[in-house]
Amino acid sequence: MPTWSIISHVRQHPMLFTSAVAIVPLMALMMPWYRGFIELGPGGLPHNVFGWLIQGALRPLAMNSTVDRSVFQKPGISSAYEPHGTTRFLQGELAPRRGDRPTIPNYVAPQRQITEKGDEALVNKMNSHLRDLANHRPETLAVKASGLEARDHPALWLVGAPLPKFLAKTTKGEIVHVHPEASSHMVLSLSDAEEAIAKGWAELHPLSGVLGLIPLPYVIVYAPRDEEEFGVWTRFVDAAVAFTTAEQN
Repeated sequence: MPTWSIISHVRQHPMLFTSAVAIVPLMALMMPWYRGFIELGPGGLPHNVFGWLIQGALRPLAMNSTVDRSVFQKPGISSAYEPHGTTRFLQGELAPRRGDRPTIPNYVAPQRQITEKGDEALVNKMNSHLRDLANHRPETLAVKASGLEARDHPALWLVGAPLPKFLAKTTKGEIVHVHPEASSHMVLSLSDAEEAIAKGWAELHPLSGVLGLIPLPYVIVYAPRDEEEFGVWTRFVDAAVAFTTAEQN
């Protein structure tokens, strides 16, 4: 297009061209954020620009800090999880996790760690543990596709009995699932979630307890780094099962 023609179009539509010029640097700033979202892999939201926009729209609802334990001290917070919300189900002493927390990017969803990641063999081992639990308690537990993550993520579900109200309205009975980098989401009691966060093993989801979307004690437990930490992870899973089935016992 000749230079004189471009100048003519600019003069005829000044607002259009001004907007275009403003959008270009904005898009340049947004692209790394979008690429980071895609690099996290599939999750509960569409793995495309629409999922990225949805999680961005949810950002104003998200909590400011996923490691701030003061949320557990708010008056009346335990009422939705009675009668067992403040019960400790973790067995034995929980030692502090070694080192710093892994890096988790500031996206509402999916929530993933991008450092200290586990491999496929570890993920398979973790999912095998969930299947073993379900096989030993088929009247109470089942492994089936996650309703909170991508459909190819297996999850441990409560089955065969009325669900606790705090699950019926949120996860629909899903209590544990493992991510491709070996972190996992699970529903612990308020007491266990607070202790796990305090000792560096976990943190809240950005939407934990927000508008009743997911339970407050819905946490991401970091990927085990060795056999000892895998054992700690199984203790968290046992605690999640004990808490969510407590009303059935």
